Amino acid sequence: MIRIFAVFALLSISSPGLAQDYPFQGLAADIAVNTLHNTLLNATLHSHGETEANDDAPGKAGRSRYDRDPRVTERAERQFLDFIHKTSGPAGAATVKAEFAKRSPVELWASMVSKDGLKAGDAVDAVAGYWILNWIIANQAHDQEFSTGPVLDQVRAALVGSPRFTRLSEAQRQELSEVLMMNFLVQQAVYSQAVTAEDKDLLRQLSAAAVARFSNEAGVNLRSIELTAAGFAAR
Repeated sequence: MIRIFAVFALLSISSPGLAQDYPFQGLAADIAVNTLHNTLLNATLHSHGETEANDDAPGKAGRSRYDRDPRVTERAERQFLDFIHKTSGPAGAATVKAEFAKRSPVELWASMVSKDGLKAGDAVDAVAGYWILNWIIANQAHDQEFSTGPVLDQVRAALVGSPRFTRLSEAQRQELSEVLMMNFLVQQAVYSQAVTAEDKDLLRQLSAAAVARFSNEAGVNLRSIELTAAGFAAR
């Protein structure tokens, strides 16, 4: 068991207003908000048999992977920064842009989560990291120890079992993944600084925001599920 996503901010971001979710573009939004969340919830909390049936299906494991295309990365970063500009103003966008200029968001994300068994190039890892981080923030569970392996298995079963996800192009899988990575970086940076400063008011605000985010997007109450040795489970 490992302590994942140790509180360590790689981005110099402190404004809680930046810890919002960038609304996904096009089909990525449909997958992330509708199909993915509901499929994952059902597959992991209610039907272990269904999950097991999907685990070893021939050829399915590779359907979540992608080779990185710089053009997709450029588009995703531009749209993300536009969103930050609209929601947090030019100063907030300038801060995030400056950090991304020092090191690419994908490299930053990978350096933060690699020790926890997550890697770039597979949508499963980006989705799992996003779910885990938001669960941690919602439950203020940054000191809890557990393994990412079971969650990766749950997410993979959900994705390869979703017809709409398997119809995504390689570019769309990349865009979905990198948008989740950028959200992860900003949310983790703000949460990390709140933990370090022992800012209880901000921690409560961020927790409430994570709960509201998943409730609105997915109909999932992050406080009603827990992370166990077997992955996500109902409390």
